[in-house]
Amino acid sequence: ANFLDHETAKIDTLIEKQQTLIQLLKEKRQAVISHAVTKGLNPNAPMKDSGVEWLGEVPEHWNIVKLSYRMKLLSGDGITSQDIEPTGQYPVYGGNGLRGYTDRYNCEGHHVLIGRQGALCGNINLAQGKFFATEHAVVVYPYQDFNISFLSEFLRFMDLGQYSVSAAQPGISVERINGLKILVPPYYEQTEIGEHVENIIKRFEDLSTKANQQIKLLQER
Repeated sequence: ANFLDHETAKIDTLIEKQQTLIQLLKEKRQAVISHAVTKGLNPNAPMKDSGVEWLGEVPEHWNIVKLSYRMKLLSGDGITSQDIEPTGQYPVYGGNGLRGYTDRYNCEGHHVLIGRQGALCGNINLAQGKFFATEHAVVVYPYQDFNISFLSEFLRFMDLGQYSVSAAQPGISVERINGLKILVPPYYEQTEIGEHVENIIKRFEDLSTKANQQIKLLQER
């Protein structure tokens, strides 16, 4: 019994360390991404005060505009739970992400989706191809070219859930989001930042996967 207590305690300590590592990786990943989408990749770029408290200083040549000036936000359509299946032709996205599949679609292309209602309102998802967006999801339609990776991570950095109104079900209004300020770098920089962000996500996901595998091995041990 003493031997088992000693050995399992050692393993539990190692598992806790791996779990702490995974959490630190998530925090580090978000910090690196947030810096990239608000400060750019050139550490020597001249900076200016954005005039927005939560943005601070930003590259001098980036534009700061109201979100509604550069993109249109449209809520999806109503759909009943009976029309959503575990498998099917077209994915259905709601306020909290993928809900299932259906036999029709109301959107096409590569879009950022913002959760409008639900426990995770303000969360960001990506949809590509033909898909169905419910009334609890807001589809982003840029008026100009935007790199989707840059745009999605910048919107995620904005933490839109903080603007939700507490009610029977938390929700955020399109009008509230439209009035927020966003950063608009030149498109070539958006592309560079988008590729950089994708590489960061992949690298940190690989590290997290290895840590989770280590936890599994320790649990088997």
